[in-house]
Amino acid sequence: MTENGPIITIDSPASDLFELTRKYGLEVDKPLKRIFQLVIAQGCKTVLVEQEYKDENWTSERKIFYSKLHKQYSLKTTRLHFFSSNLRMEDIGNLASFQKDYIGFCILRPSNLPKVSLAIIRPIEDQNYPRRSFMVCQEDFSVDISSFSKISQRLWVHRAFPFIQQDGQAGCCAHAALMMAGRFLVQRRNKGKPECQHEPYPLLENIVDSISSVAVEGRKTPTPGLLPVEISQAVAGMKCAPLVYEFRKGATMPVPSDRIIYHYLESGIPVQLIIPTEEGRHALTVVGHSFNPDVWWVLAQEYYSRRPSGGNYHSSTTWIENFIVHDDNFGPYLTVPKEFILAAENLYGVVIVVPLPMDVNMNGERAEMLANMFLLTEIDPQKLVQAKMESRITTKTWDWFELFWRHYIRNDVVLRTWLLSSEDFKTNHAPEHLKPHYGLLRLPPKVWLSELSIPELFCHARFRLGEIIFDSTAVPWPRQRPFLSIHVPGLLIVRNTETEELQYIDIRDDFPYLHVMR
Repeated sequence: MTENGPIITIDSPASDLFELTRKYGLEVDKPLKRIFQLVIAQGCKTVLVEQEYKDENWTSERKIFYSKLHKQYSLKTTRLHFFSSNLRMEDIGNLASFQKDYIGFCILRPSNLPKVSLAIIRPIEDQNYPRRSFMVCQEDFSVDISSFSKISQRLWVHRAFPFIQQDGQAGCCAHAALMMAGRFLVQRRNKGKPECQHEPYPLLENIVDSISSVAVEGRKTPTPGLLPVEISQAVAGMKCAPLVYEFRKGATMPVPSDRIIYHYLESGIPVQLIIPTEEGRHALTVVGHSFNPDVWWVLAQEYYSRRPSGGNYHSSTTWIENFIVHDDNFGPYLTVPKEFILAAENLYGVVIVVPLPMDVNMNGERAEMLANMFLLTEIDPQKLVQAKMESRITTKTWDWFELFWRHYIRNDVVLRTWLLSSEDFKTNHAPEHLKPHYGLLRLPPKVWLSELSIPELFCHARFRLGEIIFDSTAVPWPRQRPFLSIHVPGLLIVRNTETEELQYIDIRDDFPYLHVMR
């Protein structure tokens, strides 16, 4: 590791990992070491050091806690920028030319506090084919650097999720998890807006203020931790509708925790997961998942009377082995085995808190269960037989329907359910041959999409055979039928939300198409 003013050159990745950790933290500082591991694994060659940086997270922590202590803490932090190219002193006035090499940044608190006030680092790109890892919650974050030139220079960290380490005094793990999720959600809401209209990121003082009305034992600051009711209140303060699932030890829930996490995670919503530890409870932020196309369980259901995903269909979570989390005690982009979460759910209990959009009433697990039910109540195979006999659908289309229906009646279909905007569905995720029909549908701003497939097509080929669209604003069924359309091979059913009449549309040439991967 070589230093030249604000530039640190990585000479030996293996040894410089520890050199950097000793220079900017302690050997036991796991989140900081994890960040250095990630950037070095992505070919980091240069660290650009920005001294005396004013960080809003640290300013907030200092305002509500550290400024009141006898010990004096500096107002300034250190910000480290990571590049996968060799920067020279003459380059730091023109950083924009190194955008493609920018990996991200890390802000360090002063003194001997837990170090990482904020880090936004690109995740390591999955090189597998087919992909085995999906970072679902990701946004582009702008970074303004004004220390090295007369005018501010702007870089971008692309497709990342923010990481914050609890300071261990003013804030706890739940505070850190909420600030990570809040910063991501605000960044998404700010997308496309003029900068003068940008919503500010939630800081520690905002979270403390939002839970001040919740009457619980102990101080708000400093605090040993937050209760689920406080986390829920903090989520409400972030302009979201908190959805809380509490799995108690020994209690049976109708839907397992992995399916609940998945519906919202796949919708691009960072899920707050509270797990048991030897010292109490700990908050994680779930940001992605793995995918294993060779999962044994799908075939092995023949050996057992139950299936791992529950219910009388395959949930797409069957193919998930790990969730990707930000753990403020250990660092960003770590994998947690799904089986650990399910075991913790059964043995000790876990809590899931979802920052649901305010304009969504129906939850994901209900949409998926109704999708399976409406296939039975709304699809009449005889209509498809008649359509085939009258040559309104092709023989090949009928073959695809027959294959799908055989799987359905033996409880062998795959359902994958997630929330997305209607515009996104019509523009990017509706199958091309159905866009003329879907383009005419009157949809609410957000819909639940339940993709239909069979195991042979879903695992490696990643194809689907149909989908059901639900009105996300609908009141809980059975007060009204919440589906807006149902598509299976050869048939599209459209529900008129005003008259409740159903329109049956023959799809002459219907065929499998890619399921949505992000």
